[in-house]
Amino acid sequence: MTSDSDLSPALDALPRPLLEAAQAARCEFLVALEPLRGDLFRYCRRLTGSVWDAEDLAQETLARALARAAVSHQPVERPMAWLVRIATNVYLDQVRRPAALLVEPSERAAPADADPAEVRDALAEMSTLLAPQERAALVLKDVFDLPLKEIAAMLSTTEGAVKAALHRGRGRLTHPDRATALARRTAPDRSTLDALATAFTAYDLDGLTKLFVENAVSDVIGLAHEFGRDQIAAGSLHHTLVLETSVRWRAEVRELDGDPLVLMWATPIDGDGPEAVEDVLRAETADGGITSLRWYYFCPDVLAEVGNRLGVPYRTHGHGL
Repeated sequence: MTSDSDLSPALDALPRPLLEAAQAARCEFLVALEPLRGDLFRYCRRLTGSVWDAEDLAQETLARALARAAVSHQPVERPMAWLVRIATNVYLDQVRRPAALLVEPSERAAPADADPAEVRDALAEMSTLLAPQERAALVLKDVFDLPLKEIAAMLSTTEGAVKAALHRGRGRLTHPDRATALARRTAPDRSTLDALATAFTAYDLDGLTKLFVENAVSDVIGLAHEFGRDQIAAGSLHHTLVLETSVRWRAEVRELDGDPLVLMWATPIDGDGPEAVEDVLRAETADGGITSLRWYYFCPDVLAEVGNRLGVPYRTHGHGL
């Protein structure tokens, strides 16, 4: 048995040159894949049925793609197909299989003139009701119309298993008791989000900081990860309220699909443009404090969907590469 005293001494810190080299390699990799980012997000959006889960899946796919590229010794042919395969595998790894619903299959597809809102709701239900392999098979076949052989290769299974997954999946979506299986994530405390929006609008850095629990996490998606109240205050909060001087921020709590969000409205100080949403914040809370905050400033696909669905003007800034 190995005791703690037998372990090699831990590094006090990773040297900055090493971190900078890793950041530079990541940036170069993402710049190369930038033309594919929109298609990757759309695939993840259809696979997960949620704008938030889609962005998470896209980010994790790119992270895993970078790690895989670092150990690849051959050129990556058809990079979009490569990303789709990685995204599918990440998705299958992350999503747990729900209890089976034994029903008869249905071959009905949505008509060409279907209401986009109804299609979106159907995708959300699909992502909740179906097992991961069934969801992936349905999207790859019914949305992208890939041949069974290629789907089987992407899912690391057989064509027969894909056919069975399609059969089960289509049936579950027509089950009369499907509503009982649908559930949302635990909603954040609305009063805490209102306090967050008020403090942002008032540029109250101290008040904002106190809303976070001591070991809170903040993620500026695609750019920065912060751990702990002090690091968040000195990082993303300080940057937004002190260093960012080109706009004046106003925060507002709105709901999308019953999920409360904080819209960050920005008015250019120089008067060059109207007020528009430039960031969306999504928080998790516990006991009246913020445990997690996610910033979508560098997620143009997310901002576009939120802005369009809420009917508000928005501005995007790319992926922050």
